[in-house]
Amino acid sequence: MKKGIVFLLALICLLPIFGAGTKESAPSDMIELRFLGMAQAAYSEQNVNDMTADFMKAHPNIKVSTEFVPYEELRNKTLLAYSSNNSYDAVLVDDIWFTEYDSKGMLTDITADIPKNYRDGVLTGGWNFTTKHGKVVGLPWFLDTMYLFYNKSMLQKAGFSNPPKSIEEMMDMGRALKAKGIVEYPFVFSLAQAEALICVYSNFLEAYGGSFQDAQGNYILDKTGVKALDLLVSLKKEGLLNPNSLEFLEEDVRRVFSTGDAAFTLNWGYMYALASDPAESKLSKADVGVMVLPGAKGVKDSAAMSGSMGLSVLTKSKHPAEALQYILYLSSKEVQDTYSNLQLPVWSASYDDPKVRAGREDLADAAKKAFSIMNVRPSVPNYQEVSAVFQQYIQNALYGEKTPQQALTEAVQKVKEMK
Repeated sequence: MKKGIVFLLALICLLPIFGAGTKESAPSDMIELRFLGMAQAAYSEQNVNDMTADFMKAHPNIKVSTEFVPYEELRNKTLLAYSSNNSYDAVLVDDIWFTEYDSKGMLTDITADIPKNYRDGVLTGGWNFTTKHGKVVGLPWFLDTMYLFYNKSMLQKAGFSNPPKSIEEMMDMGRALKAKGIVEYPFVFSLAQAEALICVYSNFLEAYGGSFQDAQGNYILDKTGVKALDLLVSLKKEGLLNPNSLEFLEEDVRRVFSTGDAAFTLNWGYMYALASDPAESKLSKADVGVMVLPGAKGVKDSAAMSGSMGLSVLTKSKHPAEALQYILYLSSKEVQDTYSNLQLPVWSASYDDPKVRAGREDLADAAKKAFSIMNVRPSVPNYQEVSAVFQQYIQNALYGEKTPQQALTEAVQKVKEMK
């Protein structure tokens, strides 16, 4: 009997040990965060999960659960979760959504919490879209813009040893290329009735010193945007623009350029590697030039419009300080330099690093310049509806149904009536 009692007591004492081995439990001081990211483009899910794993090693009291959805679902997923009791702590935000989220009180003001090295080290263009009403509500994570890609071999055949230094010079080069029979349609752009059209138009708008809105938020394209639309219309009228451009998206123009059927196009940074990839292109690396879009003579040297994204802490986070630690880590120079083969960093000094620049010096130089000057499309709560109106009327002008002035005047009036 005594032996049985002793055995039972020993077994009871050992139960906590057995329990610890069969069921893991988080320490009572463990902080759990939820992050929502994008399941496409730039960093892959695996990349972000690897970054997150390293963050958790350095912060053993923080556990981060990551979730990824396609870009098309990212905004709705964020809004729905925020409106429920299941909000995320940190999220990826497109530059055109920052104003909407901020107007709803969703984004934490992190102005006073940004380390000085971030303030000074991140390229200026990054803060343009993450700053709203004088407060910083996000950290730049991807910086991207539409670059001007050009076919070096075609320009050399036409007698040009250097790329264009202005919009006017680019037009003249296109005319020369067509006149000499080097290429039938020197230009190809993504001008389908979609956001791609607004991105292309925005770059030319910037090149002519125009803007969508004035300081008070009033749309003024009918006053500042006519020259940019005149340019696109004139390219079509002169037979310099591939007529299929009005149905093309980014991948369409990439394929046309890669088959050697265009001398100039605008596209995102992802195209740089693919344009000379033997599996994707007929061009060699020596054929592919990339630069920031030149500006109009007497207006500005270069122009760029943002297609970037940032990381924000949502105001419903129960652990905002730790969520900020996490996004500071993801956007840190060390982490971004480590993964720079997939996405160029947002840090100015990275563009002078031989490891970051290797094999893509032209793109790195163009990116550093673009990211320091790029402007943003309107970031307003009803941007999707506003963009759809401008897409429709810009296409009206491109199809010759309205003059550029008529199209933009009517578009601005329609947008005003939406308020």
